[in-house]
Formats: sequence, structure tokens, C-alpha cells
Amino acid sequence: MKCRLVDVFASQKFRGNGLTIFYDFESLNDEKMLVLTQEMRQFESIFLSGGPGNWSARIFTMEEELEFAGHPLLGLAYHLHQLHGSATESREWQVALNGREVALSSRWEEGGAFRASMSQGKPEHLKTLSHDEAAGFYKALSLSPEAGMPYPAEVITTGLPYLILPVSGHLDAIKFNVPDLSSLLASYGAKFIYVLDTGTAEGRTWDNAGKVEDIATGSAAGPAAVYLFRQGLMQENPITIFQGRFCGRPSEIEVLLEFDEKNISNVQVAGNVVDVAEISFRS
Repeated sequence: MKCRLVDVFASQKFRGNGLTIFYDFESLNDEKMLVLTQEMRQFESIFLSGGPGNWSARIFTMEEELEFAGHPLLGLAYHLHQLHGSATESREWQVALNGREVALSSRWEEGGAFRASMSQGKPEHLKTLSHDEAAGFYKALSLSPEAGMPYPAEVITTGLPYLILPVSGHLDAIKFNVPDLSSLLASYGAKFIYVLDTGTAEGRTWDNAGKVEDIATGSAAGPAAVYLFRQGLMQENPITIFQGRFCGRPSEIEVLLEFDEKNISNVQVAGNVVDVAEISFRS
């Protein structure tokens, strides 16, 4: 069985978020896909099936299957372009993911960089937390409830619901002091937490036990940019969301918002992808 290893949201190898694309297999059950993801020890892996005009994919973390994720789909766009694209043309791809069609695009840029982007569609604002509601999350991360003032915490989704927890600085002070955030997040309709420095547009996110920090999170970058727009903090469009500094793998995620005066109609997330290796698993 063959697979491809790439780095997403990076302009050179061994930066950005690593991804394994499993594509050369006839059939794998859920348990096997989970085991393979655990073997690679990355935040997520993606499994591709189908053929031209009929691509479908599934995404797994080391704990579970996800309904949606960002960097695996952008990495997949690189793989599809390598197979069916060229060095001179831009390509569009439609990939079915858990009953949802995701639109991807890809191209080689001048200078040799590969650029992939995805449409995350219209964002949905699910909840604005009160000061007291947000205080529990700040406390869980060893932060003062005043760390994000004057901005509120909000739950926003473009496919995967994130609680955007604003801070002004303090990213280096975060330390989990709860065993698991899952139930608290679920009570507000969120799947994960994304701590966003509203002054620098830099973010951090983890698994809900705080044991594994994600390097670059495309599914959170869209909601983060939407949050900055909603709070009147977006200074440019597209905006660059920074992540991965605390993992030693600095990453840059570009987010373009399509909007009128008040409403966002589409979120485009883009980044560079770098090829790292082809891997063959022994049967």
C-alpha cells in the first residue's frame, strides 16, 4: 500500500502541518484507518477513494473520524494535481466528504511554490458566550478571564465548530489544568477550542485533553478570520492566520472572505503545500 507525505501551510519541508495521504488501497475498515493514522502520529490523515469526477475522502485523527478538516483537503489537492494536473494550469476538484461536496483548487506559482485553496462556504455563528460562560474556558487554560477583554468568546463553524477564545497576548502562558474540555465545549455546540490573539492573528489549538497541539488548522482558520471580521478587527483581506510557532513548525494560513457590508457569503482558505516523501507499507 502506497501513500504520500506532504507538509501543508509551509513553503519548505519540515514546516507547516504534516499529512499522510493514503490512496493506494482497495478497502480499509474504520479500525484500520484509525490504526494507520495512529502509526503516522500526525494530527490527521486522509484516505482517498474513487476516480476523476468521483473523488471521495475520509479524514481521521488519532482518536476518531472527523466530519471536516482543512489541511488534509489542501494536501489532497496537491496529490490530485500531481496525478491529473500540469505545471502550467490551475485545476478545480470536487471531493465528497461525509455527504458534503468540497471545492478545491490548485496551481503551481512562479518560483516553484504550489498553492492549494478550498471553499469552506458560508460560515455559521452558533453562539456568543457571556463573560461568565467564557470564564470557565480561560480558567481551564490557566488564563485570567480578563485576558480577552473587551472581546467575547464565540462559537463559529465553516464545517467544524470551534470556540474562538480571544486573548491579547498570553499565548505562551496557556497550560491545561482540566483533564478534558470535550463536555464543556459540547455544552456550547463546539468541537474544539481555538485561542486567538486578536492583535497578531496568531492562534493555538489542541486535542481536548491538551496533550497534542495542532500545528496549522485550516478548519479553524476560517472561523478565526470570521471572528476578526465580526469584531471589526480585520485589517486586510485576505488575512493571514499564524500558527505552529509553539510546535517549532511556523505556519501561515491565508483566509479570503467574500462579503457585503454585514454578511459573509463564502470563506476561502489557502496555503502552500510541499512534497516530502512517497511511502510504501508492507502487506
